[in-house]
Amino acid sequence: MGMIEAKAESVNEASSEQLSAIHNACALIAPSWPLDRFIAVNALWECRHHPIELVSARLAALADVKTTLSADELLTRYDKGEISDSSLTTAAKAYKTTTDIESLKAGLKQPGPDVWLSIAEIADLSRDHHKMRWQDETVHQISQFCGEFINQHPDNLESLYSRWLDFTTHDYGMSLLMGEKHLRQAFLDLPGDFESLFAEVAAEFELGPYELELYAHMLLLSINGWASYFSWQRWEKTLLGQESQYVESLLAIRMAWDLIVWRQLKNKETKTDFRTLKARWVQQKFQINELIDEHVEHLRFFWVWTHAAELEYQKKLHKILKTPARPGQATPVLQAAFCIDVRSERFRRSLENQSQAIQTIGFAGFYGLPISYQPADTPTVRPQLPGLVAPAIKVSEKKARQDQLHNLYTLSHWKSWGNSSVSAFTMVETVGWTYAFKLLKDNFLRKKKENLIDSLSHHHDWELLSQDQPLSLEDKTSLVSGVLKGMGLTRQFAPTVLLLGHGSETRNNLHASGLDCGACGGQTGEVNVRVLASLLNDASIRQKLEEEGIQIPKKTRFVAGLHNTTTDEVSCFGEIDTDIEAWLKQASNATRRERAATMEAGLQELDDKKLEKALSNRARDWSEVRPEWGLANNAVFIVAPRDRTRALPLDGRAFLHDYDWHQDPDAALLEQIMTAPMVVTHWINMQYNLSVVDNDFFGSGNKLLHNAVNQHIGVFEGNGGDLRIGLPFQSIHDGNEWRHQPLRLCVYIAAPKAAIENVIASHETVRQLVDNNWLFLFCWNDDNSIERYRPDYWELV
Repeated sequence: MGMIEAKAESVNEASSEQLSAIHNACALIAPSWPLDRFIAVNALWECRHHPIELVSARLAALADVKTTLSADELLTRYDKGEISDSSLTTAAKAYKTTTDIESLKAGLKQPGPDVWLSIAEIADLSRDHHKMRWQDETVHQISQFCGEFINQHPDNLESLYSRWLDFTTHDYGMSLLMGEKHLRQAFLDLPGDFESLFAEVAAEFELGPYELELYAHMLLLSINGWASYFSWQRWEKTLLGQESQYVESLLAIRMAWDLIVWRQLKNKETKTDFRTLKARWVQQKFQINELIDEHVEHLRFFWVWTHAAELEYQKKLHKILKTPARPGQATPVLQAAFCIDVRSERFRRSLENQSQAIQTIGFAGFYGLPISYQPADTPTVRPQLPGLVAPAIKVSEKKARQDQLHNLYTLSHWKSWGNSSVSAFTMVETVGWTYAFKLLKDNFLRKKKENLIDSLSHHHDWELLSQDQPLSLEDKTSLVSGVLKGMGLTRQFAPTVLLLGHGSETRNNLHASGLDCGACGGQTGEVNVRVLASLLNDASIRQKLEEEGIQIPKKTRFVAGLHNTTTDEVSCFGEIDTDIEAWLKQASNATRRERAATMEAGLQELDDKKLEKALSNRARDWSEVRPEWGLANNAVFIVAPRDRTRALPLDGRAFLHDYDWHQDPDAALLEQIMTAPMVVTHWINMQYNLSVVDNDFFGSGNKLLHNAVNQHIGVFEGNGGDLRIGLPFQSIHDGNEWRHQPLRLCVYIAAPKAAIENVIASHETVRQLVDNNWLFLFCWNDDNSIERYRPDYWELV
C-alpha cells in the first residue's frame, strides 16, 4: 500500500499564531507511562501554571471532566461527621463565598452549566439514531489505528498523521459503516500535512488563535488516553534533548474527523442539519469565556467542601505532629533504610517498636542512583529511576546466569510470537498443549513470583558505565558520598545497615508496575539496593570516603534487601544476625496485623501464621483483583528527622523523608527534596485523587474488562474506546466504598522558613505548586509549632 501524495498546494498556510495556539494546547497534556513502566503522574501536571480551581472549571467546560467528589459523596461525608460546620465556615471564607451552611449545601445541588461540544458531538444531537454516532466512531477508529500503527512503526511515530491518512483513504468500508455517501472522497480531500490541516480548520470554523487553542484542547481531551501516551513519548524525547510533534499529529487526526463531519453535513442536499450545527457552533464559540466563568462559580461550592475535608484531616494531623518526640538510641545496633513510600511507614514503625537500638531512615526508593539496568549478555535496558530524569549510568552484573537468561529469552520468544491477535492458538497448536500447561503452571502456580529481569541481578559484582566508559573510583566515591549525605547517614554507623528496596507480588495484573517502586521507574528497587550495597562494601571506596570525612567502621556491613509490600515479607540478600532476623519477622507480623484492618473481614481474626499464609495466597492468586491497596489514602509528605515522627500513628498515609536542616547549612539537600521527592509525592497523590473523582476519565475502569494494547502500551476497557490511563477501579474501591480519600497533599518541612522560601523563589515549578493550590506547604518548627505557607506570609495554625 503506497503512501498518498500531499496536495500540491494547500488552501491555507498555518500562521505562527495558529501554530503557537496548537502547540500551547498540546503542551497541556501530561504524560502517561506505559504498563511495563507504569508510574503515578498528575494528569493535570502541564496545567500547574494555573490555579487548580481554574483548571477544574476549564476541564468541566471543555469535556465535562470532574476534579472533585460529587455532591452526593460530599454530603454523605458531612452526614458521617467527616466534615464539620467549623471547617466548612473556614473553607467558605477562604473561597470568599457564603458561610451559611444551608446555602453551601444548596450550592452543591445546583445544575451545572453547559459543556462545549465538538463538531462531531453537535452533529450527533440530530443524527438518525439508527446510524453510528460520529463521536463513537471517531474515537474508536483513531484508537484502533494508533494501536496498530505503534505495533508496526514503533520507531517512526512522526509519520502518524500521514500513515493515518493513507490508511483511511484506503478504507472502502467506512462509507457503508457510517451510512454516509462520498465519505472516502472527503478523506481524500484532506491536506497531506497536519499544519495545513490546522489552517483549513481554523479558516472553515472561523477560529482565532485563542478559540483555536481551546478547541484543540477540547479535542485532545476527547482522546486523552492516546494524547497522554504520545505526551509520554514527547517527554522521553525531551529528556534526550530532542523535539517531537507526536501530540500535534494525533490532534490533526482528531481535528480532521471534525472537519469531515462538518463538510459531510454542509454538502448534503438538505441543509437543515448543517444550519443547526453551524448555529450551535457559532453560539458556543462566542460564549466560551462566559461558560468557563460559569463553571468557576458553580465549582466554587465543590472546592469549599473539598477544602473543608482537607482542613479536617489537617487538624487531626497537627495534634499528632505536636506530640513530643521519642528519640531512639544514640548509637544504633541496626539501621534500616526504606523508600519514602507510604507503605513503608507502617513497617518502619513496627520495626522500631522491636528495640530502641533500631533506627530507620526514609529516602527516595531509587537511592539516588541515576541508573538504567542492562542484564549482562542481553539487549534489554530498563530505567531504574524517577520519570522526571534520564539515566546517566548503566549498570550490569559482571556475569550472567545462563539458566535465567534462557528463561528470559523463552519469555521474549513467547511474547514476540503472541503479538498477533490470531497467534495465541497457533502457538499452542504448534508446540502442544503440554507446553501451554507448563507455561500456565509456571505463571500461575509457581510458589514465588519474581521478575525475570530482576532475577538476573543476584550478584555482588557490578559494572557501572557512563557514556560506555567505566566509572572511575573517584566517580563511584562521589556517587555514594552524595547518597549517604542525602540519607543523612555520614556518622554513627550501625554494625548492620539494611538498604531495603520494595516491590509487590501479584499475578495476572496488567498494572503490576503501579504497585512497585515509582522512584525506580515502576520497577522493584532490588537492582538499586544491590548496586549500592556493593559500592558501600567496597574497601577502596570506603578509603576514598574517609578523605571526605565519612568514616565507615570496618565492622559495618551494608546488606541489600527487598520489602514485599503485598505480603510484608522482607528478604535480605546477605547474611544477617539472628536478632535482626527476629526483629524483621516480628515487624512483618505487626505490619500485616495493622494492614488486615484495612482489608476484607475475617483477616483480623487470624493468628500471625495464618494471616501470613492468607496474604501470601492472596499475592499468588491470579484471580485476585485487589492484592493490596498500594498507595491508596496517601495524604502527607513529611521532611524531618526521624526522631520527630518515630512512633507517631500516621496510619500508612505518610511519605517520610529523613532530613536534618542542621546538617544542611547551604540548604542544598532541602532544594533537592523540594524539587524531586516532593514533586513525585504530589504526582502520586494527584493520580489517586483524580482516579477517584472521575475514574471514567482519569482512571482505567474495570480490571475485569481490561485488554492489553500491544502488551505494554496500556489497556482498553473491553475491545475499544480510548486508551485508558490512571488506576483501575478495583485499586481504589473495595466494592462498597472508596479506599482513597481525595485530599491534596500536605507537605510538612522541618527547616527554617527562610530556607523554604529561597527554594520556592528559585524554582518556578515549586512556586506554581504552592501558589496555585496544587498542594499545601507547612513549616514544622523546632518547637513543634506549625505554620502554613502563603504567597506573602506564614500563617500560624
